[in-house]
Amino acid sequence: MSVDSVRTEEGSRPELAALPVNEPIGYIGSKILPVMQVQAKAGTYYYSTLVADVAAQTARAAGAAPTATTLSESSSTFAAAERIKRYKLPWEMIPLIGGLDKSDERGAKASKRSVINALETAQLAAFVDGAGTSITSAILDGIIDAADQVHRYAGRTAFVCNVGQYRWLIQQDEIKDLLLRTFGGLGVVQSLSVPPEVFKAMLQTLFMVDEVFIADDTFWPYTYRTTAAVVKIPDGTDEMSFVSEPEYGRTMIYWPTAEETPYEINSFADDDLRSNIFDCTEWDSIEEFNSGAKVLLQINTSGSTTT
Repeated sequence: MSVDSVRTEEGSRPELAALPVNEPIGYIGSKILPVMQVQAKAGTYYYSTLVADVAAQTARAAGAAPTATTLSESSSTFAAAERIKRYKLPWEMIPLIGGLDKSDERGAKASKRSVINALETAQLAAFVDGAGTSITSAILDGIIDAADQVHRYAGRTAFVCNVGQYRWLIQQDEIKDLLLRTFGGLGVVQSLSVPPEVFKAMLQTLFMVDEVFIADDTFWPYTYRTTAAVVKIPDGTDEMSFVSEPEYGRTMIYWPTAEETPYEINSFADDDLRSNIFDCTEWDSIEEFNSGAKVLLQINTSGSTTT
């Protein structure tokens, strides 16, 4: 085996950074806290907060100015922190994998996936930061009430839970009855085996929400594994809409280049280790603007997926 035939390229590898990684369930963190590109690793940002309704003035004296309520902006600072992961791939494995190109893809995807997983974990940890109010005795009413609590915030209403919560929900009598009515020709077992996409569509209607997100249990905070949430998420693709509208938050990612991804892959060959090295790096700061735009709900108090 010629050493030259197994040595990877040295330097930045944007073509590898653009490769998609496998998503067993799907990442939802950036749907709740959408990515905002920033050109510096630290700085100041401005955002809108929810303004309480003020009663309209009556009995104003002729010639007097109307009483004004000032709309002001809020500001805060961010500082992006590094997330980085390195993988190495021994040269003797390269022919077994299918050659240098295939081995480069494997190393890049592994390092990128680890960094994306770390970001997803951090986003969900920022989002699910408490136990929430128990609604186990009245699930449907509890979720509808939570949606009403956040209705004045801008955007679309989303119900968010993890896979364990999803499996528990479809086994509760309150939800099973709704499933049976929705899929009237099916038996109990068949009703409970409907695809998650169908179940999510049903929940959107029943819970009066626009979206249902089901997170991978791997990334959900273990301390709050019995907690779900209702949250407002931005409506549309305007990443700066939080400046003019009160929204939940953003993930600010240092993204100074025109590349299609903020994940930077660098590779090099290590003669001492006789391996190719793959590093993935990303810099981010997770920012919550309006904590009132989410309501945490304790649904499954047992932590089990069974009734």
